[in-house]
Amino acid sequence: MNHTHKNINEIKSWLTDNSEKVKLDISNSKCNKWENWLEDKATHIYPCVCSNREQNCIFIETYYQLDRVIQLHQKKEYFKILVQEYKQISSDKIALSEWFNKNKKLASELAFDTEISIMLELEPYKTSKIKLNENEFKNIIELQNIFNELEYNQIINS
Repeated sequence: MNHTHKNINEIKSWLTDNSEKVKLDISNSKCNKWENWLEDKATHIYPCVCSNREQNCIFIETYYQLDRVIQLHQKKEYFKILVQEYKQISSDKIALSEWFNKNKKLASELAFDTEISIMLELEPYKTSKIKLNENEFKNIIELQNIFNELEYNQIINS
């Protein structure tokens, strides 16, 4: 299992350097799910289930995961505003409930982890890990913690 640490600028330049290669690999890949993703970046991609993963599929998934990280990072100011909104109303149950319902869809899309795992082999199970700099994602992490807490409280109190 190999670990690499990446910051936002490294990720951005890697994505730029590999933007043509990824298109080429996608057009040559047997996994047609990637074609859909290229056309519509909002498409949800399911984890690869190929028992024997091709190198280009591993590369494409790495690109996809890092691209997703950059998309989230670009919304950091928006996430910061949401955290501030939350802090202003955190003691008001009704306002909090309205805020949560308004942002529920975002909460479900915000699956974020500072460690990205890319499956290399199914059996024996092998992954490659990319560690992100937590400081660059503190707004997302804070917002995710708020959502998790609110969801947990909703389950407990319902």
